[in-house]
Amino acid sequence: MATSDATPEDTDPAADPTAAAISAVIDPLIENEKVIAAGYAERVRLLAELDRLGQEPRIVAGLCGDPVESGRDDPDTQAHGPAWNDEELARRSMAAEAAGALRLTASTAGIMIVEATRLTHQLPRFHAALGQGSITWGHAVKMLALTDGVPDKILSAFEVKALPAAQQLTSTQFVRVAGRILERMHPVPLQERADAGFTKRRVLLTPDADGMAWLNAYLKAEDAQAIYDRLSQVAKNLADDADAAPAPGAEEPVPARTKDQRRADAYRDLLLEGVGPTGLGHGIRGTVHITVPALTLLGRSDEPAILQGYGPIDPETARRIAGTATSWTRILTHPETGCRLSVGRDQYAPPADMRRYVEIRDQTCQGIGCTRRATLSEIDHTQPWNTGGRTDVDNLVHLCKPCHRLKHQTSFSTSQGPGGALTWTTPGGKKYGSSPADNEPATYEPAISPASCSSQPPRAPNPPPAELQAEPAEPPPF
Repeated sequence: MATSDATPEDTDPAADPTAAAISAVIDPLIENEKVIAAGYAERVRLLAELDRLGQEPRIVAGLCGDPVESGRDDPDTQAHGPAWNDEELARRSMAAEAAGALRLTASTAGIMIVEATRLTHQLPRFHAALGQGSITWGHAVKMLALTDGVPDKILSAFEVKALPAAQQLTSTQFVRVAGRILERMHPVPLQERADAGFTKRRVLLTPDADGMAWLNAYLKAEDAQAIYDRLSQVAKNLADDADAAPAPGAEEPVPARTKDQRRADAYRDLLLEGVGPTGLGHGIRGTVHITVPALTLLGRSDEPAILQGYGPIDPETARRIAGTATSWTRILTHPETGCRLSVGRDQYAPPADMRRYVEIRDQTCQGIGCTRRATLSEIDHTQPWNTGGRTDVDNLVHLCKPCHRLKHQTSFSTSQGPGGALTWTTPGGKKYGSSPADNEPATYEPAISPASCSSQPPRAPNPPPAELQAEPAEPPPF
């Protein structure tokens, strides 16, 4: 809901003790919401200023990296991709700079900069209202989404008509009302806009807590509605008897699934087992990689397994997946893998076993805030090969293509520490660390003071447990 215009004078505390008690909390809450809105408005201004800096020639000159490393004067084959032009180089650099400061991914920070520029330049009335606290950040976000691609010639007039609604309605109510206003003003027919929107269709995977994840599809509205209706029909027709049957080895019947659970199960089954009208998908099975502590696999520990690209999963699921695996790769938490850890200066490209070691160690790209999987990234020599860098695990790290190019084509720089830990130095002089997932601390709480510990002498640490990486022949049942 938009920030309230109510004031403490609206009630008489002396006449109504209940109103006085509630007002003592509500009045500061109203002011707090205005402060929060103003904070968002200031963040937007600063991000837009960062974008403006990236357009100044003197700043762009300072962002450019070494001309040979950048590819601009690369005598070879531009191994790090075609050189970015000044506009792209500045955009990428500023996004990465903001990402480190705000603890975000570079792609998210880049989107925020673009939206901040839009809000300050194209929707100045909404930006001013946000700073005054007469609308919330939610209203600004809805307005940005609603006006994406709206022609400039109607944007100002639409903003004038939409702002009063934003100041009076919740953000959800506002977007419905503003959408109807925009439809009457929009000069481009809805069919043309729908055709353009269709080109943006995609599927997104978003990890969630408790071993779960969201799988979202951006589709044409009628397709999405039809799919949801079909899932509902499938869920409705699933036999209740199957839900009530006892689970294997269980004495009590399993509680019947809710309709939401049936719909989710139907969605899973159709996507994992279904075949398209042209036969597409037949015989295709998804592959997952899990790292399972040996004691967990044997049922002697409840330490969670790690699903690559997601994170911890429960031991029962890990054991079930492991039971279907047709091949194993043995990995130790201590580097006793038997693979070659260095080939020095003998060759540029790391051998297959070394690549595998670094892939398992890193798990993701080690760019600032980046979480792209290592399997979809490239291996980089932290100290470049052409300046004497060695091909060994202490000088190799995974960077996705955008982060790899950011390192080589701009004035960002990296240095590598033990265990693959990478330190980035930005053009703004800030330093940000990135660590392989296995090396991340289990807690960020301060260390316990020795004085508060038990007087018992410390126990010798157990040998590091062996871990197993499985590649199941069948997709996991979740």
